[in-house]
Amino acid sequence: MSTRQAVLGLLQQRDAYGYELEERLRSQLGPAWDLTSGHVSGTMKALVRDGLIEEINRATGGRGRRRVFAITESGAREHERWWADMTVEARLSRRPLLVKIALAGPDRLTEALAHIDAYEREYAEKLNELSRAREDVPSDAPIRADHVSLRLGLSADVIELEGFMRWLQHAREVVCSLQAREVIWPSRRGRSGPAGVVERDRDAARAEMFARMAARHLEPVPEQEGE
Repeated sequence: MSTRQAVLGLLQQRDAYGYELEERLRSQLGPAWDLTSGHVSGTMKALVRDGLIEEINRATGGRGRRRVFAITESGAREHERWWADMTVEARLSRRPLLVKIALAGPDRLTEALAHIDAYEREYAEKLNELSRAREDVPSDAPIRADHVSLRLGLSADVIELEGFMRWLQHAREVVCSLQAREVIWPSRRGRSGPAGVVERDRDAARAEMFARMAARHLEPVPEQEGE
């Protein structure tokens, strides 16, 4: 869901000014929507330019004059089209840590483990923070819809972080396995790595494999008794 549609949806609920929209994004959708004022302001300017929202008056409050915005009929139709769109795209994440592991080579496996340590510390801290935030959301009657959506958003973040933590554990096991076993590394130079890991040229390794396969096919077939 884009910021554009989130702003349109919030203005469908009621008119608002920029700072209020920022607060409602955080309070209804969770910390992942803790957007900068510049991001929200830029989105609103684009919506005004496209005729989807409009400034209706200037309200005066404790912080001075506030520009209040409302959704237009065109904006409401745009939002309804977005609701009707059933297109779903499963997106995969590009993980910087995976790139480091893939490019570590035999000489940097220990560094890769250190990076995994750093990720585990940071993600464990964030996981604890979001779990506490979810517990702090009121759940007593009467039930508030914004509290339900906030808890739902926090639950999505917690589940995602828990999954990544499990992947980090798996990544640690894989890197430790690379340290302990003989591995063919994609490189143009052949040299021994730490813990007995051997780095070989990929083409040479492939040629060696095909040579062994050819040698097996060239072995004489043992004669059968009675022939």
